[in-house]
Amino acid sequence: KGQHIALYIIMWLSFVQGLVCMSLNFISAEAAYVAHPRFITKTPKSLHRSKHAVNTSPASVRTTQLHMSMDLVDPSYNLAIGAFGVGLAGGFLEDIRKPDGDKLPTAKVFGGLALVFTIFSLFLTFQTTTLRFGFDDDSFSLVKNDGSSLGENVVVGGENKWGYSSFKNWDFLPSADFPILVYFREDQTPVENREEAPIVVDDLEGQVHFFPAIANSKQLKEGFFEISMHENRKVGLRQRRHECVQIYSMKKEHFTLVGEVFGRLPLV
Repeated sequence: KGQHIALYIIMWLSFVQGLVCMSLNFISAEAAYVAHPRFITKTPKSLHRSKHAVNTSPASVRTTQLHMSMDLVDPSYNLAIGAFGVGLAGGFLEDIRKPDGDKLPTAKVFGGLALVFTIFSLFLTFQTTTLRFGFDDDSFSLVKNDGSSLGENVVVGGENKWGYSSFKNWDFLPSADFPILVYFREDQTPVENREEAPIVVDDLEGQVHFFPAIANSKQLKEGFFEISMHENRKVGLRQRRHECVQIYSMKKEHFTLVGEVFGRLPLV
C-alpha cells in the first residue's frame, strides 16, 4: 500500500511540473509581447507624440476613459527641394544661347521640364506641410499634420489607416538612402476594391500603396521595423501558446495512462 501511495505522489508531482512549465511559458510569452516598444509608454526619441485624441466624444470618454495617441513621423522637405533643384536646373539650361544669341533647339524641352518640376515642388511642399505618417498601437496611418483623419482613400476607399497585421511588405524606392517613394502592401483592403499598381515590386497578395517620401525616411524605417517585430512577436506568442496546450495535453494523457496502470496494481 505504501508503494502504491508513493507512485501516486510521483505521478502528481509530474503533473504539477507540467502545469508549472505551462504557466511559465505563458508568462514569458506575454512578457515578450508586452515588452514590444509599441506597448511601452515612453515615446521613441525619433518620433513625437501627437496631442490629437481619436476618441473625443464625452460619452465615449466616460465609458472607456481611453484616448488613443499617435506617433507622428517628422516631415522631410528633401524631395520638394530636389524637385525644385531639377526645375531650377531646367530653367538655366533653357536659357543657354548660341553665339548668335538664339536659344538652343532643346530650350523648349528644358523650359517645360523647369515648369513641371517647379509646380511639382510646390505640390510636394504643400503635401509635406499638411500631411503626416503616423504609428499608433495597432495601425499605420496617413493623417493631417495635427493627427486628425484624412477621410477615405481616394483610390481604393476606406480610411487611410492600415492594421499592422495586414502588412505584407514595405520598402523605399529607389532605396532607403535615396527615397523618392514609400511603398507598402497590405491585405486589409477588400479584394473587390483593390487596384493594380503601375510599379511591380513583389508578387505578394494585397493592395499596393505608393506615397511620395515626404517624411523622415529613417523614422519611417524604424516604424516599419517595429511593425515587423510586433507581428513576429504575435506569431511567437501564438506558437508558444500552442506549445503550452500541447504540453498540457501530453501531461494530462500521461496522468490518465499512469493512473490506469497504477489502478490495476495489487495493494501491497
